[in-house]
Amino acid sequence: MIKLILLILCLGLFPTASFSQTSKNSKQLPLVFDPLTKKYFIGASSKFVLKESGPSQIVERIEVSVDGGDYKTYNDSIEFKEEGKHTLKFRAVSSVNNWSPVQFIEVFVDMSAPSTEIKFPDTKFHKNEQQYYYVAHNSELKLVAQDNLSGVAAIEYSWDGVNFNDYTKPIKLEKLGAQSIHYRSKDRVGNLEVTKKIDFSVDGTSPTSNLKIGQNPRSIFMNDRNYFSDGAAFIIESQDDLSKVKTVWVSIDGSTATPYLKPIYFLQEGPHTLKYFSEDFVGNRETEKTMNIYTVSTPPLTSLVASGKTINTGGVNFATKKFKIQLSAKDNAVGLERLEYKFNGDADFKPYIEPIEFKTEGLHTITYRAVDRVGTYGPSKTYTVNILEKGPETTISTAQSLVERNNTTYSPAPNVITFNVGNSAVGVDKTFVSINDGPLQLYQGPITLNSDQKVYKISYKSVDKLGNEEPPKTMTFHMISATPVIDLFVTSGQSSEEQVRTNYLDQPADAAKTHTPAAENAAPAPRKPANKAVNKR
Repeated sequence: MIKLILLILCLGLFPTASFSQTSKNSKQLPLVFDPLTKKYFIGASSKFVLKESGPSQIVERIEVSVDGGDYKTYNDSIEFKEEGKHTLKFRAVSSVNNWSPVQFIEVFVDMSAPSTEIKFPDTKFHKNEQQYYYVAHNSELKLVAQDNLSGVAAIEYSWDGVNFNDYTKPIKLEKLGAQSIHYRSKDRVGNLEVTKKIDFSVDGTSPTSNLKIGQNPRSIFMNDRNYFSDGAAFIIESQDDLSKVKTVWVSIDGSTATPYLKPIYFLQEGPHTLKYFSEDFVGNRETEKTMNIYTVSTPPLTSLVASGKTINTGGVNFATKKFKIQLSAKDNAVGLERLEYKFNGDADFKPYIEPIEFKTEGLHTITYRAVDRVGTYGPSKTYTVNILEKGPETTISTAQSLVERNNTTYSPAPNVITFNVGNSAVGVDKTFVSINDGPLQLYQGPITLNSDQKVYKISYKSVDKLGNEEPPKTMTFHMISATPVIDLFVTSGQSSEEQVRTNYLDQPADAAKTHTPAAENAAPAPRKPANKAVNKR
């Protein structure tokens, strides 16, 4: 029986168990048997050679059938040019026409190199928009290779691209900063992957967060606490130079940390605790920071005390120049810093130092408020006062008409005088009167001027309810009480004359008391001639 031996010749690199620097001289295997799949694998450069077994030399010829084709005479080595499964059948015949049994083999031709990927830990790496990698310090990277036919024989890596090492376990990244790793794989039949390279930085530095106070940056430190107004906005800013900041975390008053999204306000008065820290994209976390805060919500309350007499009429306060305003305020949690006010619509507030005085007459408006030690303003309040210095004006009116002659005032007797007071916004408090230089007395009502005095000197003044006094005024009355009597005389043109008795159409008051109807009808008795000389007319 003719026996044939199938030899596999490999041109070029033979598959080996390892292709590291230390395995260059290890035995190369042209044919690989995978016990898991029970399949044979060869590389792209492998060839099959047939020859007779033993030294008998009785083979007439050898025939082969490739991939189910017709048998053909074997002349040269058999080589497969396409990747995949192939079938080789062969037989031999002797010179006396004896045929050997048909032998066959199924083999997979593997022409493709493996594919290797680098695996960073899921939570410890980050690829930015520029496709650059950042990896956490002391994390481990893995190399994973896959081959669809003969299988991966080995994976290797290099830091410089020249000296490769066998990859046997995850690589711990202990070196900080920018670096590169080269890696590749080889399958069991000798196909070598083109070397790959990846650039990355090992980031072992955590971000740095800073707390800033917006809107109202003022604060005061007392009793181991920072006191702020409830209008203060707490802003957290974080910086990371490598993989960048992924999340800023905040915890308020012991709550579970949540991502920081916008400025924080503490609206409720009292103590608070703010904790915060940042995390970068490869998992580096900064040490948690804590700030104890006391929020002040209650503003200082301002009060006004008026010093001096005021009269409120029609909703308006009236006072004199002696009037002053004193300001005070009630402290809140941080205490009072200052009181301030604006005078008559001033553009800016000014500090209150001493009582506010009013130098000019007229309407004045005071706006005032308090400011605490963290800059919280109390509500502004307004006080309006009308400064009045001019006294009232008193006038005299009489029951009977007066007569002015040569700057002298004549009044019939008796006559009644009354006082009228005007030009007072706050009202009259008192009117005083003095008669003939007597003491000023409180005016109680109308005064009668009788004929028992020929002259009345009347002095008077009024005082309003604020105490503004009118300058004293004086008026002199000359009293006229007798009725004029006119006699009728007859004269001859000489020095003598004779009085003529006349009748009264309007009887004088004194005559009316004594006359009778009989007397009224009697003829008048003649009067004696006057003894006094009368100028002729």
